[in-house]
This record gives sequence, structure tokens and C-alpha cells, in this order.
Amino acid sequence: MLDRFSSRSKEKSAESIPTPSIYKKERQKVVVRMKSGDVYYGSTFALNRQAEIFHLELVTAEGISLNKTLPIAFKNVKALFYVKSFDGRFDPAIEFPQDIPPAKALAVEFSDGEVIVGRPMHARWNEEVRFFLVPEDQKSNNLMVLVERSAVVSIQDADLYTREQENAYQKYKATHFKPEMSDLECQGDYLFRSGKYGDAFRIYRDLFKNDQENSRLKKKVCAARYNLGIRFIRQRNYTKALQFMEAVLALDPSHQQAQSRVEQLRTHIQKKQSQSSRSE
Repeated sequence: MLDRFSSRSKEKSAESIPTPSIYKKERQKVVVRMKSGDVYYGSTFALNRQAEIFHLELVTAEGISLNKTLPIAFKNVKALFYVKSFDGRFDPAIEFPQDIPPAKALAVEFSDGEVIVGRPMHARWNEEVRFFLVPEDQKSNNLMVLVERSAVVSIQDADLYTREQENAYQKYKATHFKPEMSDLECQGDYLFRSGKYGDAFRIYRDLFKNDQENSRLKKKVCAARYNLGIRFIRQRNYTKALQFMEAVLALDPSHQQAQSRVEQLRTHIQKKQSQSSRSE
């Protein structure tokens, strides 16, 4: 199994590392995820992680300024994600300055079940109430994550986490694997049941591309897309949610739940656009 659970942690000395200048001198694109599940998009400048609050200049999920600054208390935050783009789309050919810390990789599990694997920026991260983590996946949209420790349930060595995940998958496979499915499809099912809908969707999508008459895979692709759409609704990224729900209907026009969500989302987006036009 594999790459889905693998990490690239290496034995290196964990000396103190200064925050890269890109994060100090430029206004930063930040996605703030709250413990409540709410999500805010915006930018910050010279954020003080030792303070009790910080200020976020709000934008929409599409990056349009709302001309409003929101004070946010760190104690209510899950994590701050410093991103390449707000919508997750960026040119992979563009290089983003990135210093890779020499510390060993950690697997950080949040109270909502999300796990991020990355390397702490500073040697004394374990003594801090919040700390910077550089994700292992350099191809992701996240440049850096400011982890709020009060939102974390566990922190462990990434290699140990990988082994535990592999063992958990093997136990799942022993009772759920069926002769008509591939090992990769079984991995997708395990990830889906673990709430990792994005990873599950990518597996189902790739399998379905090579077997488009497979109704079982078609149903799983739709289920993963639908759950991702629901997640975007909870994050108040309604445009992205609509895209996922419409994609479900493109594959299965009879999907009643997606039909209902599409109607609701279109109405909501049109209402917001109308309100925005009147205020201009």
C-alpha cells in the first residue's frame, strides 16, 4: 500500500530554522480552518503567532476582496494554511520558494480526523502552543501550516504512523476484500470509510477511466464526489461545491441528493451575486 501512506522522513538534526522571508515580507494567502468547521479566506501580514488574536483581511473563496478585516482568536482555530491559491488551482511550473526543514517528519492528527504529514520549522516546536509545519507533499496547494496545538489529538513520528496505517488497512482488507475488486479499489474503500474522500475519489476516478462500464465504480465515484461537495459546503466554498455536485449529475443524472444540492447552491449563489450587485 504504499504510497498513499508513505512518508519521506529522514534522520537529520533539528536545528532552529528561521521563517522563510517569503512569509515575512509578502502579504500571505491564508485559509483559516476553525475548530467549528467554519473556513475563512484572506491574507495576513506579519502575523504574530505568540499573540492571542490575529487579523485576517477577508476575501471570497475566489479571491475577491470583501473589504473587511476580521479579528480571529487563535484558541478557536484549527490551523492556518498558507496556500499557493485559494481555489487549489495553480500553475505547477511556477516555483514557490520553499525551505525544507531538516527535522524528522511528523504525522499531526487533528480532532476532526484530518492528518497532515510534515516537518516542523523550529527545533523547539514541542514547547510552543502553535507551530509551523512544512508539508511533505511539495506538490500540494499548501506551502506551510500553522498548527494550533489545542486542536490536535496526537503527534507521532511519520514512519510509525505509516506502519500503523498499513496495519489498519491490512485488517480492513482481510474482512472487506471481494474477488471482483482490485487491491487498489479496496484501498479506495478503506480511505472512503476513513473520511479521506479526496484520496478515495482519485483512486475511484482512475479505475473508472479504464472500466467505464463498471456500475460499481461509477457509484463509488459519485459517492466520493458528493461527499467532497458536502465538505465544500461546510467550508462555505459554494462555487466549488456546485462544481462537484454538477459533476455527480453529469455522471448520474438520477442522483436525487445531488439534484437537490445543485438547486440549493444555484439559488444561494445567485442571491449572493444579486446582493453584491446592489451594494456596488
